[in-house]
Amino acid sequence: MEEKNSYKLNTKSKIYDIDINIDEDIKKDIRDFYFSKKDLENIKTPFDLEDAINEPFVEEKKEKKAYYFSWVIDLLLVFIILLPIIGVYNPNIFVKFDNVYPFFLKVHNFLEKDNIVKLLGGEAASIDLNNAKPSVVIKEKDVKKPTSNLEELKLIHSLANSLIKAEYKWECTEVTPNTIDKAISGVDHLADRYQRIYFRSSLEKWQQGDFSNAVDVHNKVWSILEGNVGEAYDLDGDSISQIKEKYFK
Repeated sequence: MEEKNSYKLNTKSKIYDIDINIDEDIKKDIRDFYFSKKDLENIKTPFDLEDAINEPFVEEKKEKKAYYFSWVIDLLLVFIILLPIIGVYNPNIFVKFDNVYPFFLKVHNFLEKDNIVKLLGGEAASIDLNNAKPSVVIKEKDVKKPTSNLEELKLIHSLANSLIKAEYKWECTEVTPNTIDKAISGVDHLADRYQRIYFRSSLEKWQQGDFSNAVDVHNKVWSILEGNVGEAYDLDGDSISQIKEKYFK
């Protein structure tokens, strides 16, 4: 029994000693952690702390700007590449843009399969000189009064296409008293004085139902627009007869 009690006493003594040691450790940690007022005053905040904090965000903003700039450049390159292709394929999309429409129309005409074959000295088997159909037909209700030199030339050319025969016709405008009047009202927008005199006189004949000059008118305006395919070679008698029967009885 005595041995047993001795064991218990020894165990309690050890536990008590451990508790005392822990308290001392805590006190030591408190002493080590303690900063005096002087110590605190000696702690200086670096002047570039704000810059150091913002640095990661600045880098992220730079990366985003670089990404968006690259994206915009890529988009512009796509437009630069695609727009000329679209313009050559369908020049009429750019009909309101006086600076680029003639160029796209000229390239479109030049790249026509039959025209290339002809330029290479071959025979364009698909060309039917008596039945060349326009790619675009503009109705009377869609015709607007010209407001510039180029718009007037294009309207005269498009009207003349409805009156003549040619190997190729891109666009024809319905010939009616109303569309002829609009063409005459736009003559004053022509920059060249001789052209104003010539086209006014010619269009006034159309106003009376006389279309006998249509081939000359077409080829004149076609030449001014620097056409390279689609020169008129004869009057379209059937089309003229229909126009006269409908509007000039």
